[in-house]
Formats: sequence, C-alpha cells, structure tokens
Amino acid sequence: MREEILRLERVTCREQGVVQLENFNLQIFRGEIMGLLAVNSHGLNTLVRLLRRRLPLERGYVYYRERQINAWGSQIPDRTLQRIGIIENRSSLVSGMTVADNIFVLRPSFKSWLIRTSLLRTQLKPVLEQLGADFSPDDYVDRLTPFQRFVVEMLKAVLGGCRLIVLREVSTFISDADLSRLHAIIRKFAQEGISFLYIGYHFEELREICDRTALLMNGTIPKVLLRGEPLFPCGEPYHQLVRGQMERENSTSPTKRVAFQASHITGGEVRDLSFSVQPGECVVLQDLNNQIFADLLDLVTGQLPLEKGNFEMEGKPFAPGYTREIAILLEHAHDSMLIKEMSVLDNLCFTLDHRLPEVWRSNRLRRGIERECGELLDPELFSLWPEQLTTPQKYDLIYTRVLLQKPKVIFCAQPFQGADMELRMRIWNHLKRLQEQGAALVILAVNLADSLSLAHQLIRIHRGGPHEYYSREDFSRLSDTTPWADFYQHFG
Repeated sequence: MREEILRLERVTCREQGVVQLENFNLQIFRGEIMGLLAVNSHGLNTLVRLLRRRLPLERGYVYYRERQINAWGSQIPDRTLQRIGIIENRSSLVSGMTVADNIFVLRPSFKSWLIRTSLLRTQLKPVLEQLGADFSPDDYVDRLTPFQRFVVEMLKAVLGGCRLIVLREVSTFISDADLSRLHAIIRKFAQEGISFLYIGYHFEELREICDRTALLMNGTIPKVLLRGEPLFPCGEPYHQLVRGQMERENSTSPTKRVAFQASHITGGEVRDLSFSVQPGECVVLQDLNNQIFADLLDLVTGQLPLEKGNFEMEGKPFAPGYTREIAILLEHAHDSMLIKEMSVLDNLCFTLDHRLPEVWRSNRLRRGIERECGELLDPELFSLWPEQLTTPQKYDLIYTRVLLQKPKVIFCAQPFQGADMELRMRIWNHLKRLQEQGAALVILAVNLADSLSLAHQLIRIHRGGPHEYYSREDFSRLSDTTPWADFYQHFG
C-alpha cells in the first residue's frame, strides 16, 4: 500500500468572512508529482497559506505523513507542525550568504556554535555533483541564475527534512530550457520518495511532469486527471477565442510601416539586441536567463545610458526618456501600476493630460470620460478607490487607461504572470484591443505562456548571444510543450 504524504479531507476554510476552500479534498502519495491546475485562483492563496502554517478550519481535517496536523474545532500541539517546503517566484534565500550557508546554517535544526565551512562544503559538494549542478557550495546566492537559486531552495527543503515540496508558478521565472533540466531534478527527487505539489496555469506544462493533475475551481477540486487524460472542457472557451483570432489574422496582410525599432542595443545586461515592430503587431522577447528586463526598460526610459546602438520611432531617431508615446506595463500590473492615494477616475485620467490638458480642471470633461468608458468599466467603480477593486477590475482599469492614452508602443513585462485561466482570457482581450487600436506590442517574457498566442515575432535572448529569431511561420518548430505551439503547428 502506498504511503500517504498529504491528505486534505472535506476542508472548508474561511478568510475575512469569505469561504475560500469548500469541501476541498486532495491526496498526495510518497514520490508522487501532483499537479494543481488553477482554472481560477479562488482559494489558491489560502491553500498555500494552509500548507505553510495552520489556519483555523471551519470543517475538515489535514493529515501530513499519515498524522493529523489540523482539524476543525481542535488545537493540535506545535510539535506536529508539518515540514512542507514552498518555493514561489520570490526567493526565500538570504542575500550576501553562500549556498552552503543558506542550506545548512539557516535551517532550524542547525545548532552548532561554530560554522565549519570546510565540513559544510564537503557534505554538499557530492549532492551538487549528483544533480549535475553548475555552481559550488561557496558561491554567493546573489550571483546565481534564477534556475540555480531554485535548485538551492529545493536542496534546502529536502535536506531540511521536507517530504512534500510545493512549487508555484515555476514557468514564470524559469525559462523553457532550464525547465526541462528542472523537471529532471524533480523526477530524481521523486524517485527518492520526495512528493511535489506542482501548481501552474498551463495544462501543457503540467502534463509533461505530473502523475496526476487536480483542477482547482472556485475553491474546490471538481476533477483529478490521470496522466494522458485530456483537459476538456475547462479551457475550451479560451482556445476557441485564440483559434478564431489566429484564423482571422491569417487572412489579413500586415502593414510595412515600422512603429519602433531597436538596433544593436547594448547597456547593462542587454547585449547587441535588435528588433522592430509594426503598428498592431506583437514581438515577444523571451529572456532565457531572466536577466535583462529591468535594464531594457531602463534603456528605453533613459534611466540607463546606451553603450551602443540606437532606437527609432516611426523611422525617426528616438531619444530614450519618458514619453506618452510609449506605455510600460510592469509585472503584476494590478499591484504595481495603480496609485492607491488616487480614486479610480483619477487613476484612469493619469496619463491623459497630453491629449486633454484640461482633464484635471474640468469636471465636465471628466464626466465625459466616465461616459466614454462605460462599456469598458462598470460606472459604479469611478467613485471607488483602487484597494476596493477586485483583481480583474484592477486589470480592466489599467488597460483602459492605456487604451485612452493611445501610445504608439507598449512594453509589457510578463502580462500573464500569476493569472488564472479566466484572468488570462481577460488580459488577452485587453492586449488584442490595444493591437486593434494600432499599438505595437513588445512583450517581455521568461516563459512564453500565452504571449505566443499574440505574437508575430519571437526573439529568444541568450546571455551573451547569439539570439534566436522566429517569425510566425517558424512557430511550428517550437517544442510541443510550449503553450499554443500546437495551434501554430496546425496553422503552419
């Protein structure tokens, strides 16, 4: 009989008066890689918090390694606290310390008064060699790549006694090439009896690595898919939306005018990067090492000097700097792009003063903006503050603001990061609307995710070069595990 590592049985959990998990059931066995596909995100954060520390339950039971660690209406002693490792986008490693220090010295069970560096190195070196790691125990974690830091966090969890490791949104900060290496390491640990809960938003990614995949919808698990079982019909509306758009685009011819061009750009981590994008077109820059995004945006906005190369906008030299002709959408835009001290209407008008100089003085003009945006935003939202909005409403506000701004070029940093299937469809529609308005899109991505469904060009950026350039006709050559690659293979 298989050893059970985790079981959540009929769990109902409420936070701030809202039921987040309802009659939630999940079972993970020893050495199993269990996928969790978030069709929508309701209850996902609560589930992770429940595994990280014990939350009070309204109903149900939680078992870890066949031992009850949480139950409704009862208090479980602290000595039964679970050892579950959780690895997310934000690294938990301590900067300024070595790999060995992070793995051994900072774990609760380390009780030595004297740190014997040579002993720690001797213990860790064979483990790294066994995994084929390309870094040493003495390397500082600040200098590691995202993939290397991820491996260190996994080792820290395993050597710290965790028998279950939760991996959340791995593909948003690990590139395609490194993802295959990571999957090999996960399988190796699974063979040694470590279990994994692999949380993601793309079935293509989960089906490659997971033994079973549970669907999370509205705080419950309606279905568990076995390996090889197709996903249907949860993602079908989204697939139909993208398929229809691609069929329409295949029947239209692109314009020849270039909206924005970068020629041999060099500065910071960016090395000899060239690309061009036309109005209504989308180019995806895939950073395989997750190193250049911040520097590229700083080069465009003039915060970082160009060492080499130049920019052009509509065939004319473009001096880097802040301009309303360029819009920049940062990662997690619903958190990073709104001003909490301003109302929803003020946030909406924030980038309009170049088109409507009287926008801050004319109430009549602002009422006209409310009427104009009535089809895109719920009119009842205009009197609210950003913190009162839901996440989808925040995204609606941000993209409507950019739509009113009417920029010629839009740089989007990982627009689909952290978005469930429903929110991805919403963001996809907003980006399509901006394209139809004539804006040129430049999407910065670590993993392609849904960006490929919008792309006309793909540039895969290697550290130090050379870079790989793909036109839409070449997308069919991409790996089958790439989201939406099967669509391009169909249309290719």
